[in-house]
Amino acid sequence: MADPLLVADIGGTNARFALADAVAGGAIAIRDAQNFRAEDFETVRDAADAYLGSVGARPRRACFAVAGPVDGDEIVFTNSHWRLRPDEVRTGLRLDDFKVVNDFYALAAGISHLPENAFVTVKAGTPNPQAPTLVIGPGTGLGQALIVPSPAGQIIVPTEGGHVTFAPRTEEEVEVMQFIAKEHPRVSVERLLSGRGLINIHRALCAIAGAPRASLPADEITAAAISGTCPIAAKAVDLFCAILGRVAGDAVLSTGARGGVVLGGGILPKIRDVFLASGFTETFLSKGRMKSYVEPVPVKLIVAEGAALYGAAAAMEGQT
Repeated sequence: MADPLLVADIGGTNARFALADAVAGGAIAIRDAQNFRAEDFETVRDAADAYLGSVGARPRRACFAVAGPVDGDEIVFTNSHWRLRPDEVRTGLRLDDFKVVNDFYALAAGISHLPENAFVTVKAGTPNPQAPTLVIGPGTGLGQALIVPSPAGQIIVPTEGGHVTFAPRTEEEVEVMQFIAKEHPRVSVERLLSGRGLINIHRALCAIAGAPRASLPADEITAAAISGTCPIAAKAVDLFCAILGRVAGDAVLSTGARGGVVLGGGILPKIRDVFLASGFTETFLSKGRMKSYVEPVPVKLIVAEGAALYGAAAAMEGQT
């Protein structure tokens, strides 16, 4: 990329824009990253214009990673009021080339461009290099993608695995599911494993305990859990992590992702210490007679920001 490339990671709550440059050895450098809240702008293009105005740049090419399925002439965000019409963005930003990819496609594409210190080990293991790698993580929603090795290089397959039906394992989880089902007749795993999902779990546990049902924002729940000031908040985060472990382990079984699991999304890095001490690994391995299938699978957590921005640049340059 001779000229800077405009890249963006657009989720249900925030849009993160940056400029990407090629550096020696084919590596990618990300600079001038800024976050914008979706609720502050009517359209994606408005947010992009605000960013470009602030950095004084006018790139001719762009790649946006978006939180939702990428197909058709209009992209509808799963957890946002925004809609993205690629032709309108291309024309409005005066771009010669514009590409849109799924956000977890970009996250998966960015993994190989991150330094080793961008990850922490959650569970050690021995990956099978011939098997897929699962990329999964909770944020505004629950994203999921597969990195599949092939003779021609890796193939990235974005999925909507976050919308599979939640299968409770314990009596408490059944009660939580029944609480959520009063508002959402079909309870997907995303109804629990997302920012809104953590709120759902906390509200359900309050109701089960007969405590006041305060509808706290997700960041207040995690803060209370980390500080130890609210036992129900701590229990909600513990249950969140345990369910994530079970869901990730089930996804390994259903996809054959013995190449490893990479955890992303916006929530886990913020609760890193609590997460690493949680029951995630125990429930990940709790697969009965299939425990031996998932036991060798390593799990690591992305703790650096901007992985999807690297992936958007890589996708634009065909480096996935």
